[in-house]
Amino acid sequence: ADKELQVKVFRRVAEFAKRNRKPLLIHSRGAWAEAFEIVESVGVEDAVFHWYSGPEEVLEDILNSGYYISATPAAQYSRYHIKAVEIAPLDRMLLETDCPVVYRGVKSDPSFIVKTLEAVSAIKKVPSEEVAEKTTQNAIKLLKLPL
Repeated sequence: ADKELQVKVFRRVAEFAKRNRKPLLIHSRGAWAEAFEIVESVGVEDAVFHWYSGPEEVLEDILNSGYYISATPAAQYSRYHIKAVEIAPLDRMLLETDCPVVYRGVKSDPSFIVKTLEAVSAIKKVPSEEVAEKTTQNAIKLLKLPL
């Protein structure tokens, strides 16, 4: 689809999320600033910027607005993703696998969450148990899970 149509549809989805008080999971590769501007202008309450690896300035805006980023197994090797994980506090982060995406020639599966956890733990220099606990609490809060 052309960019104009993508922006129009994304805005409608963001408006739906806002109206229905649902979190928005954003795949915005290469369009981080534009996606953030739309989400912010619509007033979406809860959003996750999936596999964030964009500019630090946009990341700061995302974090200052109370939104989350997600870390993936790419935190083992992608310098831009590693930088985002370094900058983002644990209380603004979720862990994921993005399976069945292929990481360095290997098709991922749900067990790759351990790779994500270990990468974030190493980058943040925090025990993996602490990373797991905090990011799980973030997911519970974001998804409003009744626990």
